[in-house]
This record gives sequence, structure tokens and C-alpha cells, in this order.
Amino acid sequence: MNTIILPTDFSTTAANAADYAMHFATQIKAKRILLFHAYELPVALDPLMPGVQMLELDSYKEAAKSNLERFRSDMLARFPDNQLTVDTVVEYGSITGGLEMIGASEKIELIVMGITGGGALEETLIGSNTVSVAGAMGVPVLIIPPKARFVKVENIMLACDFDHPDKYIPVDLIKELINDTKAKLMVFNVEVDIEESNAKYPASIMGEGFAVHTLLQEFQPEYFFTKNKEYVDGVNEFADTHNVSMIISVPKRHTFFEKLFIRSSTKKLAFHSHVPLLVVHKN
Repeated sequence: MNTIILPTDFSTTAANAADYAMHFATQIKAKRILLFHAYELPVALDPLMPGVQMLELDSYKEAAKSNLERFRSDMLARFPDNQLTVDTVVEYGSITGGLEMIGASEKIELIVMGITGGGALEETLIGSNTVSVAGAMGVPVLIIPPKARFVKVENIMLACDFDHPDKYIPVDLIKELINDTKAKLMVFNVEVDIEESNAKYPASIMGEGFAVHTLLQEFQPEYFFTKNKEYVDGVNEFADTHNVSMIISVPKRHTFFEKLFIRSSTKKLAFHSHVPLLVVHKN
């Protein structure tokens, strides 16, 4: 991962994500961070007055550039000894649209964004820019919780349900991440409704579990299982007790109806994880 894209809205949450990105970039020996800001005109602006709109657009663009450069200067001041190249890009429109435009001319390898915990309505229907980007972009998105501080990535947790793992586990990305961080891989599975008669034969030695072992055997991971726990609570409890420094989650694809009315495990983790969450889509 040579280039890290860091979208920012100049908030405290974004500044915290920037600090994490700088530390993480140093650990994995990345070469460049690209700061990105998307701006839009206020909804109240009258679209029937194009002359005024162009003046307003230029004004907002200059303000966005100025704010982004100030954000860059503040970030570099906090890391005076870093060897990273830090560039800036400002685009008009949505964050996702802007990232897609950048992706048309640059290879986006990793996006790092902060997130603020939401209420039930925000998590279920509205979401956040970070969750939207993680769902829409086909590249890894590293979500930084608001209170997370960087610690060297030494233990990586793959939250895995063992359901057709060959179709969703991103082996190449995991390999690259482990090579860059030298971290240990822990595979964590929340077993649901396991029959008591099968208690002695967990998924690690049955069915899809065998496929997981085959896919990941070169990384020599450790496997952990828990039963009958709420997914997010189980993941957070494990992360806290095993000093996990990063969680990998691979969201499953849902229909439009399911996206509206079902809160996916990855989405719930994005809002409630205690540690940075890497959302990855297998191509």
C-alpha cells in the first residue's frame, strides 16, 4: 500500500483519523497520503441564477482549498519528522463521487476515515458518509472510532462466519497487510445455534471451516470461537481481551430491500467497534 487516501471534513473526528493514518502509513512504509475534501453548495442557492451560482461555486472552492491546506499544515506540524508526501485534492460533489473521480486517474489502495457513533435512526436508515463510502467503494476502507488512538498493529482479527469463505475472504489483501505489518492473524467466529450434540465438533473441523483453514493456512492463524452471543458484543469482547489492534470485516452483498431494513454486522461494527475496522470487499 503506497498511497493512502484520507477524506476529511476538518472535524475533530477527521483529525483523529489523520493522526492514525500518519502513524499507520509509517508502520507499513507507505509513501504518500492524499488529503481529500468534497464540498457542495448550500441547498438554498437558487439554481435559476447561474451567474450567482458560478460566483458562489468559485468562492466555496477557494474556501475549501484554503481549509484543506490549513488541515495539511496542522497535520504536518504534528508529525515534523515524517518522510511521507502529503498532497491535497478538492472536488465539488459528494465524497463518494469525488473518490470515484480520483480513482479514475489514481490507484486507490486504502481509504482511512473517522466515524462518530450514531443513533438508531442514523445507523438503520441514514448512515454516515464513512459507512456510505465503505459500502460503495471497491477498495479497503479503514474506519477509525472517535476514541481510538494508534497502537502498532500486531494482532489482526478476521471476523469470519465461515459461510462460503472462498467467495468473500480477501486472501490477497490479508497477505499484503500481514506482510506490511508483520502482525499475527486471529480468526474469530461467532457460532449461532450450535446443537449441543455438536459441541465437541466446532466449525474449525467441519464443512466450511475446513475451507477457511485451507485458504488461510499460509498465515498460520489462531482460531477462536464463541457461542450464542450478540455479534458486535462478541467481537468487541474478543478484541478487548486479546489486544486486537485491527479488525477485518467483509460485508456480504444484500438486496436493495435488505439494505433498507437490515442492519448488517459490518455496519453495526462500524458504529460500535472499539478498535479500527478494515472493511474489505472481495473482487
